[in-house]
Amino acid sequence: MIMRRTPANEILIATDLGTQKMTVAVAEMAADGSLTLLGVGESASAGMRKAEVTDFNHARAAARMALAEAERRTQAEISEVYLTLSGTHLSSRNESVRVATLSEDENRVTEDTLEELNKLASNLQLNRDHAILHELLRGYSLDRGVASNHPLGVHTEQIEAHYHLVSGKRTRLQTAVQCVADQKIRVKGCTFSGYASGLAVLGEEARNRGSVVVDMGAGVTDVTVWRDDAVVHSAVHGVGGDHLSQDLSIGLEIPYARAEKLKRECGGLVLDPAERDEMINLAREISFDGKTFYKEAMVQILQARTAEILELIRDDLEQQNLWGAVETDVVITGGGARMRGLARLASEILPRPVRIGRARDFLGEQGDLERPELATVLGTLRYAAECERRDAGQTQGWRKIQKSLGRMVSAMRFLA
Repeated sequence: MIMRRTPANEILIATDLGTQKMTVAVAEMAADGSLTLLGVGESASAGMRKAEVTDFNHARAAARMALAEAERRTQAEISEVYLTLSGTHLSSRNESVRVATLSEDENRVTEDTLEELNKLASNLQLNRDHAILHELLRGYSLDRGVASNHPLGVHTEQIEAHYHLVSGKRTRLQTAVQCVADQKIRVKGCTFSGYASGLAVLGEEARNRGSVVVDMGAGVTDVTVWRDDAVVHSAVHGVGGDHLSQDLSIGLEIPYARAEKLKRECGGLVLDPAERDEMINLAREISFDGKTFYKEAMVQILQARTAEILELIRDDLEQQNLWGAVETDVVITGGGARMRGLARLASEILPRPVRIGRARDFLGEQGDLERPELATVLGTLRYAAECERRDAGQTQGWRKIQKSLGRMVSAMRFLA
């Protein structure tokens, strides 16, 4: 993802293979780690369904178009990228590993101790067809269960590390990586899209006090729960904006393409009193006789499906007993967050305050930074920046960063 280096900066590139759009973001990282967005390349997706590749050649061609557009807009020569991954084949679980004997230095926790814990986590048993995408460190426990976020140097007889593991079907991860990788471009690392979105839209306080991030995409909805600066739960639900368009197509008896356009241009989840008797007229065109209907009918259809998605999220977190860990709010981002009235509807269904989230703490073109649909790709830039700083030895206290960001996993791990 790094194209060129100077003593002052690095150029980083993130790629998101979305159900509806391929997106490539280019940023400059300064010596202090700050990121300036240089530009975004986009193209309509092809060969994608529910955030997964279904037609390799079409998806690869669409990704190439987005990469070329990013190069054109930023004048960056792309040779390495970080890739965002999602899909319902991803799964997650919390696991713990421990070592009983620490070191000869009076049972003192050393760097070797922590590295041994990392190795144990990476070797945890998975389904044979799965590969680990993330081992996200949640924290440590010392003797008698004493919690510690920074155990280096502490004396203890045993130490336990707690991880949130995200894994996916190996063949599907391979396919996504190979959509981008070729003789010119190397996929240097991969990250779960829901995790990346959280890195983009949450500040330190929200990550520590407990927040839920909901990324509503076209094909899937990613959810992550953050507490104590770590991910404690994640999920991918196989519903998204495409389902709203499909419902409009069926309910209003209009072509899918017209339903999608209607959702983007007129869609909303609230109806002002003055709009109650408002009519929408769709003009006649080839293979479509036109249609006239009340705007209220459209809003009711969109409300029903959106409420269903929100109730699915609410019930999942209730079953996991996670709402008690959420002291702040629910942050909704992604393309679905553009729907007018979403925060109001979500606040009626979810047991915490709701706000729409956009990328934080970036410099550069504010127009792009304000777009919630870019949260995932911008969060991937932040993930990449921390990985690059770690690899360059620029980051002090890597264990602290590792706690919030997790260990970078090379894309080649999926290709083994």
